[in-house]
Amino acid sequence: MANKFFDRGWWKDFVVAILATTVSIVLTFGTSKLVEHNNQKKERKLTALMVMSSIESFARSLEEASAQWDRIDSIAVWLLLMPIDEVAELGDDTFENAVMEVFQVPILQHDQTAETIFSSNIDTWKNLGNFQFVDNVGACFSMMNYIEESDNKNTMEYADNRDRILNNYSEYPGASFTEKLLRDEQARRQLQTPNVYKAWTAYQAADLRYLNRKNMKLIGISEEEVLKFTDARADVVTDGEAEPVSSDYLKPYPDKESLDAKLDYARQLDSLLNERR
Repeated sequence: MANKFFDRGWWKDFVVAILATTVSIVLTFGTSKLVEHNNQKKERKLTALMVMSSIESFARSLEEASAQWDRIDSIAVWLLLMPIDEVAELGDDTFENAVMEVFQVPILQHDQTAETIFSSNIDTWKNLGNFQFVDNVGACFSMMNYIEESDNKNTMEYADNRDRILNNYSEYPGASFTEKLLRDEQARRQLQTPNVYKAWTAYQAADLRYLNRKNMKLIGISEEEVLKFTDARADVVTDGEAEPVSSDYLKPYPDKESLDAKLDYARQLDSLLNERR
């Protein structure tokens, strides 16, 4: 009987089995690594899209604020051009809507979800694999927070002129609020600032977009993808679903009879009054 160790058929089968096992291990390990690499790539792109979309969304908010300041500026200029004597003669009723709208100022507030995820997780930075991109995005977020704080401060200082006069009404000359507003030098100076705020917010939006385009080039994602992703995030209302309107939830003001029937202390009062009659 031939020695099994020298049996060429057995040896061939043995080598084939070893090779098959090795190839199986390599394929399994390689496939696992490939899947992991692809998942990391998808996560990296999603993270980058989220942070750049957040910057784009804030730029859009600044553009909306600029448009609102443009409207306010038109009203403010119209009011400042009105002769004070005519304002005094016509009274508040003529200018009520204009004065109300001229102080309906925009307040900035951006969603900080992407910023929080980006800033607080070192693994996110590592996964992005581009330090310059991380540094640039961090600078954008710092700028956004500064813009929001400083612009809102200026906005409130502008709006405070209304309350300053209303809260000390008798101290300002004039028979109507509009007359008092337009006779006050500080208020007149403030009514000239919407033009500055209009230009400033428009510039801030353009500057943020300029920096964000640098981010796109650094991470290799097109502006079209970022805008499309931002549009998809903004479109939160699904087809056929109506956005809630606050007025739909207002109930008619109750009359006294329904209140008397509903409130315990009202019924008690009615009972006491009946006893006295």
